[in-house]
Amino acid sequence: MMANDRFQKEKPNGLTVDSKSKVIELNPTPSVLSSPAHMIRNLSKNRSLLKNLISRDFKVNYYGHFLGYFWSLLEPLALTAIFYLVFVILRGDTDTLLPLKIMIGIMIFTSFSKTLSSCTSSLVSNSSLIQQVYFPREIFPTAISGFRLISLCLSILIIFPYMIYENLAFTKYLILLPVSMLCSIMMAQGIGMMTASIQVRIRDTKQVIDLVLRAAFFLSGVFFGAEHIPPEHLDTFLINPIAVFLEMARAAVLGDASLLTMEQIIRSISIAVFSFILGSIIFIQTERKAVKYL
Repeated sequence: MMANDRFQKEKPNGLTVDSKSKVIELNPTPSVLSSPAHMIRNLSKNRSLLKNLISRDFKVNYYGHFLGYFWSLLEPLALTAIFYLVFVILRGDTDTLLPLKIMIGIMIFTSFSKTLSSCTSSLVSNSSLIQQVYFPREIFPTAISGFRLISLCLSILIIFPYMIYENLAFTKYLILLPVSMLCSIMMAQGIGMMTASIQVRIRDTKQVIDLVLRAAFFLSGVFFGAEHIPPEHLDTFLINPIAVFLEMARAAVLGDASLLTMEQIIRSISIAVFSFILGSIIFIQTERKAVKYL
């Protein structure tokens, strides 16, 4: 009897067996409330791996390109020139800032949509790696959002020469630009972590997300601003947090936030933070069961 108890206490392979022969996990799934903190700790412990995955995404996206990372600047520059040609020169629009407004909308919404779409399929697209070795799976959506945020930061640099060209002053509202960029990516990752586990079981999820994103592209004011919305419908339009983030970025560049209220800004930021927290909880609580379907 004593020998049997000694054998149970010395169980190998990372598992401990108590006196009642119950297997105790060394890395159990945390409680619901502690899931966000658990995720942050895992990301902190695996910083090197996270950096390597972000670096890998850059290499994959720019491998074989002669100009490499400079495409992050040249692509928005070329699109800005095209919009200026179409709307200002050919169309004869007197608003020379229209190409800049459209470009800001395209860059931020594209980063949001690509982050959400990629996070949704993050577990499926990395299934071969997940099946080979264990490490915190929340690294995958975080690496995607990190890559998209850095790419957005590189692309958004093109607006500053345009501001100088149009004699736009750098005002206190410029702080809204990084806030809108960060919140849009944060919300995309949060929603993407919610749908990642669903995508493992229901592979149509990504197609549904892409369809919703196409509709959101036209409903979020990418090609038009809040000034084109009738006043009686403006509050309804700005319920959409992505529309608010686009207007925040434009207000930062133009130095005019008169179309936004502090309540709308705080509400949209709160939605982004809540989406991220809820997404981390759902992801941490479901990813272990979800990967069994890969």
